[in-house]
Amino acid sequence: MTARYIPKRAALACAALVATGTAWAQSSGSSVNLYGVLDACVVSNKSATGAPVQINGGGCYYGSRLGFRGNEDLGGGMRAYFQLETGFAADNGTLAQGGRLFGRKSIVGLAGGLGAVEIGREYAPAFYLLTSIDPMQLGIGSALATIWSGSPGTGAGRTDNSINYQSPDLGGFAVRVQAALGEQAAPLAARGGDSKGASLTYRNKQLYAAVSYESIANPTGTADDRATTIGAKYDFGSFSLSAIAQSGAWQGTRPESAPSSATSIYSRRFNSYLVGGSVRLGGDTLNATYKRYDDRTAANFDATVLSAVYIHPLSKRTQLYGGISHLKNARASSYGASDGNGGYSGVAAGGSSRIIDLGITHFF
Repeated sequence: MTARYIPKRAALACAALVATGTAWAQSSGSSVNLYGVLDACVVSNKSATGAPVQINGGGCYYGSRLGFRGNEDLGGGMRAYFQLETGFAADNGTLAQGGRLFGRKSIVGLAGGLGAVEIGREYAPAFYLLTSIDPMQLGIGSALATIWSGSPGTGAGRTDNSINYQSPDLGGFAVRVQAALGEQAAPLAARGGDSKGASLTYRNKQLYAAVSYESIANPTGTADDRATTIGAKYDFGSFSLSAIAQSGAWQGTRPESAPSSATSIYSRRFNSYLVGGSVRLGGDTLNATYKRYDDRTAANFDATVLSAVYIHPLSKRTQLYGGISHLKNARASSYGASDGNGGYSGVAAGGSSRIIDLGITHFF
């Protein structure tokens, strides 16, 4: 084997990482865990443009990721914790979330008897509601196709520059609150781009129910995007049923002159609905949902989505899956069906979009 030259600074950095890792391993009351998900699939995409068959690895059913999670016992019932999570495309190895190093999550916090407070890039309260109820788990045909996640833009629920509070369990009830700074530069308004959100949840062995509210100001601070979301999931044992309803108004993003978009769901006023469920078939699982997007600002910008996915576990860590999602547009809209990689564009106005995913997921 041919030896390679290692720059001095790189060698020092590696030595520091090794020394730090050893210190964590020997420190009492602290721990650091490495974890991740690899998800890749073959996609058949039926739309007006784009490659009809693709290999994708950003998350057809789960987002591919590598993460670090750590805790330190501070005594007196207090602990410090952090989580760093990077997303990537398993098909080509590139970073996801616009090339951010820790684009999926980057938080540090303190937790105790009164709850937890954390700072960083964190999911919006509405996102946690969706992930707890949506049978499709935000993969192929996920709730995000028609229901807003509560984050700026149409992204996957993440909010920068946020401070978050999570209450302890209070007889099954819990509260989550988030506030984030838009950090606008002058001459834009100081509070332009600020966001806030909150949720109230209830959980027992069979039932999960929640309500959330999100509001995000536009850059000038003159209007905001906002939505109220309610949902519930009930587990009957061999099957479960889920329902979500959202009423929103994107008055910060959509101007009065263009209240609706033909290619991007969410208008100046909209309602979105989801009903679905999961059926356990031995060790396998079948998930299905029906989603309805109702544009309340302009006519013929609505859409309906039917989705289903079948999951077959090979072990506790590895599973195979096959899914289909079919989106039907109203006469003026041209939305595309989506999976964990995002929406597939190039749909003709009033047309339909269909994707079929066949893939594998490995957890480590």
